Amino acid sequence: MDRLIPLIKGDFSRLNKYNLFAANFVVMLVWATLVWFIDAGQLKQFVPVIFVADSTMMTILLVGATLFYEKQEHTVNSVMVSPVTEDEYLMAKIIVSVLNSLITVVIISGILYFIKDVSYNYLLIALAAVIVTTVHTLIGIFLSYHAKNFTAVLINLMVYSFICLFPTLFASFGLINAKVAKYLIVLPPEAANILFGAGIKETELWKLVFGFVYLIALAFVLYRFIVKPKFNDYVMREMGV
Repeated sequence: MDRLIPLIKGDFSRLNKYNLFAANFVVMLVWATLVWFIDAGQLKQFVPVIFVADSTMMTILLVGATLFYEKQEHTVNSVMVSPVTEDEYLMAKIIVSVLNSLITVVIISGILYFIKDVSYNYLLIALAAVIVTTVHTLIGIFLSYHAKNFTAVLINLMVYSFICLFPTLFASFGLINAKVAKYLIVLPPEAANILFGAGIKETELWKLVFGFVYLIALAFVLYRFIVKPKFNDYVMREMGV
């Protein structure tokens, strides 16, 4: 814990230094503006989309940007010669991403409550944000492992979005046939959409349970068998070894 806190502070400092907080705030302003003009009756369909986009695309983007700037600062090199463990380094990334997502949840929820008089199950939304963001932080780290520069990170993000996120968004707005849409549940963003939707509107219990179990299991598999085992290879490559 003594080493984890400085890592978290360092990540927040880096987000602020490179104006990534400002970029995230601009995105929240866009969401807030959209919420302002959307009828209260339609918000229950639209709000989960906001939280899904923030905890998936924005999370991957911020993680990718953080790792990119760490490369420029040679932070990874410093980690290798410090007492910091792989678990502490990776956990710091997850915690920072989760806190960012929870900040978005609080701000958007406050806007909805005070401006539109819309409330929902805040505990379930927060829990969904934690799980979904954890999964996509790990996905973001994995995608960054295979990116030589920030442009490559963006390309990887777009590929992931086209394959996994956009079908979920299209299904949310009825642009995909319901018979086809039911199979999208195996996509992480669709499972995320189910969890966030359950906090706002009635959702079938089996879908809610599946969403939680699936994403928790996915987070474990990603961390234990993909992200952590590949960490040393990533560090060695960045050090030119």
